[in-house]
Order: sequence, then structure tokens, then C-alpha cells
Amino acid sequence: MQKNSTVFISKSVSDVFYHMKNVSEIQILAGCTQTRAVAEKSVSLREIPELNIVEKKERFIEFGSAVTISRMISIGGQKLPHVLAEALETIATEPVRNMGTLGGNICAQDTRHTLWAPLAVLNARLELKSQNETIFIPFNRFTSVPEKHILTKVRIPLDEWEVEIFKRVGPSSIITPLSAGFAFLVDTQRGMIANIRIAYAGRMFFYSPEFENRIIGTRLPLSEKTTDLLIAEADALYDKQNTGDGCSPILKAQFLNLLRNSFEQLM
Repeated sequence: MQKNSTVFISKSVSDVFYHMKNVSEIQILAGCTQTRAVAEKSVSLREIPELNIVEKKERFIEFGSAVTISRMISIGGQKLPHVLAEALETIATEPVRNMGTLGGNICAQDTRHTLWAPLAVLNARLELKSQNETIFIPFNRFTSVPEKHILTKVRIPLDEWEVEIFKRVGPSSIITPLSAGFAFLVDTQRGMIANIRIAYAGRMFFYSPEFENRIIGTRLPLSEKTTDLLIAEADALYDKQNTGDGCSPILKAQFLNLLRNSFEQLM
């Protein structure tokens, strides 16, 4: 924190928009699980009741963006999708999980943190508000919070899947350029893949509905030849989706290994 920093503690969403409108270059503090400098003037969302709700329905569970990682874990793995529960347990350490929030994990800059891959495959939906509108964005289309908006809620479907896999790569408890999360979901029907979702996120992001649609309808068990063809296609798609300095060959190799290991569970 800068020596003369000022942090405003908002008690309502309208307070946040007031500060955003009247204080130039104000920083939103969401309880993020990353280390960054606090700006000269910032506003905290942690004390807003609307952003701390947890509401479970028959088909989905909804979290306010200021709900802490620890609180999400306390709900219990049987009430959350397996890939999400597994991912939550790998985030940082207990003191960090007590401070870090769902919104902070999602909105972290420079890298896609641990929850990106599971939220993408689960078809989570984000609610974002500005002073004048409320918009909803499918998580797999989310890139960043639009200007003058804040993330308010995350809705997570509670669909059941036959195969649910979450793996984290990189060092435990901290995020580095070699950190990433991998999530893999499959449903089968009549000896075929009826639905499949795959995501890999860190400094890079792999998510391809076209690739998933290509796999749907494939007969089980998968043959080695089919698996090899799918891995080769994923390899090419990964290169197409990820270019630039953040694309470590180590992360790519780990993704392809994780994908192959997941396919092998269907052989």
C-alpha cells in the first residue's frame, strides 16, 4: 500500500458507483488471491451484504462476488460440483483463503487463476452491474470486467457428470507463470460420449466448443488411434489459441499429458 493511500469501505453497491463516479482512477479491491500494490485511492467491496450472499437452488448455486474462498469450501464438496470443490482446496493457504474472494480470484490481472478452468466447464454465468445496467456473461466468454462495472454474482449450475477431473499444475499454494488449472467433464449415453467439456487456464486459456462438439458422439471405449487423433487436434488448437510470451512449452506439454490421461479413463 502506498504511504498516503486511502481505502473507502463501501456498505452498498450504490456506494461503489458513487466513488467510481466521483474519484478519478479509483481501484476496486475485491479480496484477490494475488500480490499487487494498492493504488492511492481504492474502494473495498468486502462489506457489502449483497455481494456476500450464498443461495442454493435445485439446479444452481449462486455466490456473491465477495464470498471468501474459505466460506465456499465450508459449504462442502457434496453440495458443490466436484471440479469446483477440488479447485477450491488447492488455492493458496488457509489465511489467504480466509481473505481471498471468489470475485478476486476471477478478476485477477495478468493470469487466469485457479477457478477459471472449473467455472468455464461448468458453464457458470457472471452478473455484472454498472450504475445504469445489469448484464450477464457466460463465464467461458468472459475476459475482463467492462469499464464502470463491477462483478456482483456468479451462478454455477449443479449438473451431474459421470467423469469429473480437476488438476492443478505448477507449485502448490502460490501462482507463478507455470501455474494452470485443468478441468474435464464427460457424460456418456448408450456407449457414446454424450457431452464433454475441457478447459485449461493460466497465463494461457484453452477452451473450444468446436473441439468438444467434434468429440460428442464418439463411441466408447476410445481406441488408441482415436485418442492420438484427438490429442493432435488439441495440440493444433492450443497453438492457434495461444501465442506470445505467456505460452510456455512446459504448460502446453502438461496440458496435452493431462488431456491424454483424461481420455485414457474413457478407454
